[in-house]
Amino acid sequence: MKKPVTLFVLLAACSYFAHSQAQKVFKIKAGEYPDKVIPYADRYQLSQFTTGKAEFIDGRTSTARFNYNYIGGHILFLDAKLDTLEIIDQAILKNITIGEKSYRFDKRFGYAEVLSTYGRAALGKREVLARIGTEKGGPYGISYTASSVTTFRSYSSDQAQTSKKLNTNAEGVFTYRTAHYLIDNNNRFYVPTTGSIKKLYPAHRKQIDQYLREKPVDFAKEADLTRLLAYCDTLIK
Repeated sequence: MKKPVTLFVLLAACSYFAHSQAQKVFKIKAGEYPDKVIPYADRYQLSQFTTGKAEFIDGRTSTARFNYNYIGGHILFLDAKLDTLEIIDQAILKNITIGEKSYRFDKRFGYAEVLSTYGRAALGKREVLARIGTEKGGPYGISYTASSVTTFRSYSSDQAQTSKKLNTNAEGVFTYRTAHYLIDNNNRFYVPTTGSIKKLYPAHRKQIDQYLREKPVDFAKEADLTRLLAYCDTLIK
């Protein structure tokens, strides 16, 4: 009975994906790896891997040089040999800080950058290079990971390779997509809706309803979400 609910949540999340850097479109030929064709500056958020810290819910912390990869929406890091690695025990990941940026992880939606924090929630943004179509026939909507990434469990030497390239009979078209999430104080992600806002502020449902009637909110717009969360914060002070 849980499958329809899960499907609804995922479809709802997809409906909130909006264009970001919409002018940039990348065409990947059949048989090519997206991370080999898309330039470094376009597939990574930061211009270089930057010192940061990963914090886990069991109290462990690890310092490394991190960067956010738009292809697949992964946070990667460099080891002492400058190999590109990925944390794969993300289920117990609490927070990653890279420079002044902070990221949270959800097993359904992946990594999201924390844009702002409030009393009951944070506003997160997930931006990815998504496949939006094909030039020829072939499967649609495949998720790709960086072909050169080696994954390690808990920064250990438990090695496993991940590699995906485009189907041999399909050229892919990629562009940036952005989704926003509400992240509660227990690191749980919510698709922004009237219902999820009320769930985060259960004692103030009537005030929230009145506010939304008087000042409508587009839940796909970052500025509107920031305005709504700022208002909700005034209700608990």
